[in-house]
Amino acid sequence: MVTRSDVARRAGTSTAVVSYVVNDGPRPVAAETRQRVLDAIAALGYRPNRVAQALRGQRSRVLGLIVPDISNPFYAELARVIENCADLLGYTLVLGNSEQDAQRELRYVHTFLDRQVDGLILISGSSSEELTALFPEIAVPFILLDRRINYAPNAFLLATDSFAGAITATRHLLSLGHTDIAALCGPARIASERARGYAHAMTEAGLKPVLHHSDEYDRQSSHALARTILSGPDRPSAIFASYDLAGISILRAAADVGLNIPGDLAVVAYDNILEGQYTVPRLTTVAQPTEELGNSATRHLIGLVEGNIEVKFGMEFIAPRLIVRESCGGLTPQG
Repeated sequence: MVTRSDVARRAGTSTAVVSYVVNDGPRPVAAETRQRVLDAIAALGYRPNRVAQALRGQRSRVLGLIVPDISNPFYAELARVIENCADLLGYTLVLGNSEQDAQRELRYVHTFLDRQVDGLILISGSSSEELTALFPEIAVPFILLDRRINYAPNAFLLATDSFAGAITATRHLLSLGHTDIAALCGPARIASERARGYAHAMTEAGLKPVLHHSDEYDRQSSHALARTILSGPDRPSAIFASYDLAGISILRAAADVGLNIPGDLAVVAYDNILEGQYTVPRLTTVAQPTEELGNSATRHLIGLVEGNIEVKFGMEFIAPRLIVRESCGGLTPQG
């Protein structure tokens, strides 16, 4: 069995320094020394005794993550980043998949608290008032990630600036000469900053926003909606899809009804999931910085758990960026 002393010998440090790295404190460790310790831990396969640590520190060193749909590649990738960061910092991650259901979401919150997790990361798929009413009763640190929740002044949200990202995407289509731009968004029951950003850019340009809402955030309902839009007499020349699965579904629907992308229809989506790089044509999208989001959320939560940072409320946004690929093409602006 590999011990802390073994790690210390291999890294050329004291066992105390190894402890500071494993527990992320209480004393700081120089970056170069920390990396030597982490390399030694990886090489030796060292696993700290979490039970003993929990008994000493009254912590379980377990974090809970609740996502709205683990089948969505964006949330799967975000969960992977969070789990890897938590593991690096000596925490185990447990996952709850709410399936966009408010009651299931609530059950996961209660279950994780009953299991004595040290902290919660919540990506809400419901935005229910019942959920936000529970926030003051959550006795462990928690943060909201990715999705804004209405009526939540007593929580902290980390997200990309979806409103700004949607404006950028819509303005890009406008710059290509499109004036008949529709938006395919998620369910109307869930407030969407991306829908609001699209509408803002259209109104700013003196154009009427045309919003379409799928039943769920999934391939099936967005594909069915896209076919309806593209088969109708008022087919737009461009569509902003508020999530990449919808964008990919639009590409499929366009092929179904015999439309050429981008010749007959330009498409810009949002998220930058890996699949968008392998569609034909490749999907233009607004990229969310998944690594930065996941790592920042995890480190912030662990900082709260370990008392290294102060609790704060409000919102913190990370700037997204537009990745231009072939699905939006280009039009000559009309004079």
